[in-house]
Amino acid sequence: MKKVRLVAVAVVGTVAAVVAAYAIFAGALIGADVATYTADGVTVSDLAYEDALDGADAAGYDVERVRSSGFHPAGIDELDADLGPEYEAFRVTFDHSASTRLWATFYAEEGVTVVTLFADDAGADLTVEELPPEEWLVDRLTLLFEMDDATAAAYVDEFETAVSTGDPTEPGASTPSVEVDEPVAFRPAYDELTARATAVDATSTPGSGWHERVYYAGDERLGSAEFVLSRATVTHEVDGYTYRVHVDYHGGVAVDAQTRASREFEEDAVRAAFREMFEAMGIPPETADHVQFSHRGSVW
Repeated sequence: MKKVRLVAVAVVGTVAAVVAAYAIFAGALIGADVATYTADGVTVSDLAYEDALDGADAAGYDVERVRSSGFHPAGIDELDADLGPEYEAFRVTFDHSASTRLWATFYAEEGVTVVTLFADDAGADLTVEELPPEEWLVDRLTLLFEMDDATAAAYVDEFETAVSTGDPTEPGASTPSVEVDEPVAFRPAYDELTARATAVDATSTPGSGWHERVYYAGDERLGSAEFVLSRATVTHEVDGYTYRVHVDYHGGVAVDAQTRASREFEEDAVRAAFREMFEAMGIPPETADHVQFSHRGSVW
């Protein structure tokens, strides 16, 4: 009987521990749950980026300048004038065909560039024969980096080895990549794209600082250059509510707000809070009346 009683006590103790653990976990989930309002970004004409941040700082808001992994190419005056003195180049792409292109993504802090080949038509069964010709790859690599033909050819060999020896079932098998630790020659690559292009399609994502230029010669897509503009997040916290304004050098503005899911959270109050922040930052306050909010009552 004593053994039965001990077993029963042990079972009850175990169940209690499990229940307590679930209760703690549930409490943590509930405590971390938030309600949010988010909105797509808008572009505010003639917004002075630095003045907006100075206004936010003077109002007592938290100002965080956001960095990227790219780098600032020196000496390209037209880009400095258009994108600002602290823009960063993030990626250059060159198209070999409508379905095959080379991406060079810059990771300046790590001192490397990841070069990736995308062959959209090859699927998971990419073969060496489906890669662009070695001559084209060597030409692109010597244009993008300070390297000679022999060094570029060695990187091409890495591509071919990755394709010929890789497991086609592994993630990324159809998009082989190599890390290049040679100095980037951004200016020649940029000049090549701009000199050959007859049209440029420029797009931005307001508030994020993301800016892309796609270059065309007639109907042929030559490649692209992707940049990150100076950008910052301005945060104002009041009475358990957090309001954020994301602003970039081109006058892009995006907003989001959050609070605990259990609290009342009205759109009119959110707009009023952003009108106040906008006024302090030199953004027309009525901008808050035109953004389209999306409400989410819980993250779970």
